[in-house]
Amino acid sequence: MASVFLTGGSGFLGGHLAEALVAAGHHVTASVRRTSDTRRLDRLELRKIELDLGVEGGPQAAAVLAECAAVVHCGALTRARDESEFMAVNAAGTRSLARAAADAGVRRFVFISSLAARGPDGAGGPVSPYGRSKAEAEAALASVRGSMQVAVLRPGGVYGPRDTDLLPLFRLAARGWTAIPRSHAPLQPVYVADVVSAVVAALDAAPAPLPLPIAAAERHSWDVVARALMAAVDRPGRVLRLPPAVFLAAGALSELACRLTGKPPAFDRRRARDLSAYAWTCDIEPSRRVLDPWRPRIGIEEGLARTAEWYRRRDWL
Repeated sequence: MASVFLTGGSGFLGGHLAEALVAAGHHVTASVRRTSDTRRLDRLELRKIELDLGVEGGPQAAAVLAECAAVVHCGALTRARDESEFMAVNAAGTRSLARAAADAGVRRFVFISSLAARGPDGAGGPVSPYGRSKAEAEAALASVRGSMQVAVLRPGGVYGPRDTDLLPLFRLAARGWTAIPRSHAPLQPVYVADVVSAVVAALDAAPAPLPLPIAAAERHSWDVVARALMAAVDRPGRVLRLPPAVFLAAGALSELACRLTGKPPAFDRRRARDLSAYAWTCDIEPSRRVLDPWRPRIGIEEGLARTAEWYRRRDWL
């Protein structure tokens, strides 16, 4: 088992990763920000240190990195007020951490990027500030590939227990309504446990020169997702198929409201376009070959049912 430095351990995906790495017997050091909610991490046998990837000259992790064989870099901003915030944390923060890890003698660096770095199907590149910041982070890792083994994983839309982004859809479905885009674009969302198992596999797999897409085995229409969502909350309902303009208007209104509070919006025009205008699919066969025996095992029906059950046990639904 290895000593692993994990960033983003207090987040949705990072929290699941922290649990899996500890359960696998790895010695984990998790970085947290001063404002992080660490209650879940506090229940695990791991060490925590403070590190803000977006603050130049902030607390240094060099001494801890020198003790670690691998880095799993999951920490990132998925919400920001402008592109400069995305770039400061997701791009510049990744560049600084990778250089520090290489200087400290870390052998393997596993970077959790995003399919947004590639962009939606047919776009030929990222189309959002978030996607551009992730693509910039991937490019920054090229400078350290000669010093340590680098694996870049690009998950698609990740969902599962503890996710708050999809919670409003579950609550709406529990009231008998499901709102989906009037779109024929296919979806390939991936259950969080399947992403976690891919990351764990990447710690031991042969280095891959190209980013590895991580998604579910099957592609679905929005109608299939709507039916699976209603089954997950165990309530028949009416499906509202809304035009993309409605989603974009909702994103714009959310951005406007958040300007008054100074907080990043949970739903913005970028997310509205991702949901209603773009297709997000990928070929996972190269990833299966590199990360063998990894493969996605949880389908959309089971994944949404597990998520709804987790919400119910905590009275979120």
